[in-house]
Amino acid sequence: MDRAAWNELAEDFEELVCDVVSEETNDQLRRFVGAARPMPKEPVLVDLGCGIGSFILRFGGRFKEIVAVEFAARAIAQAKERCAAVAGIEWLTMDVARAAKRIGARADLTVCLNVITSANAVVRKAQWLSLATVTKPAGFALIVVPSLESEEMIQDHIRRGVKGVKSTTSIDGVVDADGKQQKYYRRDELISLVSGQGFQVKRVGRVVSPWSREGLDRPRSGNDKGPWDWICLAQRLPSVG
Repeated sequence: MDRAAWNELAEDFEELVCDVVSEETNDQLRRFVGAARPMPKEPVLVDLGCGIGSFILRFGGRFKEIVAVEFAARAIAQAKERCAAVAGIEWLTMDVARAAKRIGARADLTVCLNVITSANAVVRKAQWLSLATVTKPAGFALIVVPSLESEEMIQDHIRRGVKGVKSTTSIDGVVDADGKQQKYYRRDELISLVSGQGFQVKRVGRVVSPWSREGLDRPRSGNDKGPWDWICLAQRLPSVG
């Protein structure tokens, strides 16, 4: 999504944009943040694609310094207002892919929640590199991405007559949902990509959201807890050479 479109969404972000921090139903973010240890006494958080600041609002008090990156000025303005009580935040209005040059290897925890989702593989590659570059050796990265397995589950329910909006999935995991193309990931693909950026994957799990997020009613069987995104906690390996 381009900058102009993202700015337009900023005013109604909570209603129109998937915000896993506020929507998750199984409290995985708290568990995964807590598992990112040991941390230094004065840890630094870098939030790549901070949106309207939901992660910072919930967890920012754990960090001495915070760098928040968002390329939509209106979203940044809203985030500043919401997070006014959180100290030590540096706000950067810029692309995630360009943030590494500005920030450097600074983060004890880098957070990137449903940001690396462009249909353009070149853009995604640059964003993955930025995430790795801003994370200190032995620092942690907390990543959330859309789940292709979850999307396939949703499509199965749609085929069985559950009311909703149909989407299609291409071979490379790019999903066309409501006219917007977005990259979805399989679990093994996510692990491979994170490992390829110089991280050791510590844990992978599911961030579950309500069925209503997908415009669906919960199946009558009740066996499925809900759609999910993949969440991954990884630790940056020491620099070589």
